Amino acid sequence: MLSDDDILAAVRRGLGAPGADDAAFPAAGAHITRHLLVAGEIVRCVETRTEGTAFHAGTRDLSDLPEYDDLDRYPVPAPADPGAARSTLRLVRRGSVAAHACSTCTNGRKPCARCRGAGDVACRTHVPCAGCEGRLCCLACEGTGKRAREAADRPQGETASRVRCRKCGADDAACGKCRGAGRKKCGVCGGTASRPCPDCAGGGTVSHDFCAGTGRYVEWTEGVVVREPVVDTVEESSDLPARAFAWTNEADAWNRVDHVGEDAFPPDGTDTGSGPGSGTRTDLTEATDLTEATDLTQDTDLAEVAARLKPRLGFRDGEVARRVRVRYLSLARVTHDDHPDRVYVVIPGRPAPRVVTVRSPRRAWRLAALALLVLVAVVAVSRLLA
Repeated sequence: MLSDDDILAAVRRGLGAPGADDAAFPAAGAHITRHLLVAGEIVRCVETRTEGTAFHAGTRDLSDLPEYDDLDRYPVPAPADPGAARSTLRLVRRGSVAAHACSTCTNGRKPCARCRGAGDVACRTHVPCAGCEGRLCCLACEGTGKRAREAADRPQGETASRVRCRKCGADDAACGKCRGAGRKKCGVCGGTASRPCPDCAGGGTVSHDFCAGTGRYVEWTEGVVVREPVVDTVEESSDLPARAFAWTNEADAWNRVDHVGEDAFPPDGTDTGSGPGSGTRTDLTEATDLTEATDLTQDTDLAEVAARLKPRLGFRDGEVARRVRVRYLSLARVTHDDHPDRVYVVIPGRPAPRVVTVRSPRRAWRLAALALLVLVAVVAVSRLLA
């Protein structure tokens, strides 16, 4: 954590004061407040266990699935990585496997519903002629065999030649394809009025869907254990706008906490190595209940992080593991009586702290009021001109 002198020196350097001259930004009139940024995630592995009847058409060897007696008591090791992808474990209740012969079919076959086991279905003996479609098949008799007093006219646009009608004998009157009959024998059944059933191909039976044509099926009680990660994103700032995160970068002196445990938070700020940037990383090997982490007071920043995360660390139904991975950075907000329109934000980093200058709330209000006055003036002028 930067001292007040370090913070003021950083602001002076940011202002370009030669040698960080104290006179350029005197300590008198400076007001320093400290603010914490916390960002990261809490990843929980949440487990659900369900039990129900499973079914498999045909035969199946279930010896490769683990067995259980009480699903709630079946031990499943905690995942090494709580953020691992969704996983599903299927179990078989001991003694529940039962193989059955299908009682609603014969060796996996059942009568065809369409032909009722007959193997064939009814069919039309004749179909309309493809040439005349049964209309004006003969200009003289129209397919009746009795000539009309006056022959009908050829259909408009007809170009095919007409032939002698086999029913009435009129020349050049009948359709060349049906010769006045208006229809032809069915090409499927040949005029027998019966054709093979398309569902069973004439066999009279079809495969039984329930048992997949095997004549057998297996039932058992199945337990299913599903685990999936649930991510709680953390991004909090103490009394700073949300855009404060945009003022930072990876090179800043972020401190990192990375811990896997059920309801834990690091008890101290032990530096066990550097991560990205120039901050420190805290890694714990034992789970510690947040409420018992009394040593957090040794690091006031880490203590504040713990306090901010505490409401998020309650157990969720089905939670079996968690990972807390956050980073935190202490910023200093500096205002000065001689610089009423500016706020200086000092961000720890290497080799030296950075300074971000933003407008003060006072200046923002003044600019907003000025914009409002300009708007009122424009409206008033426009009304006068109108």
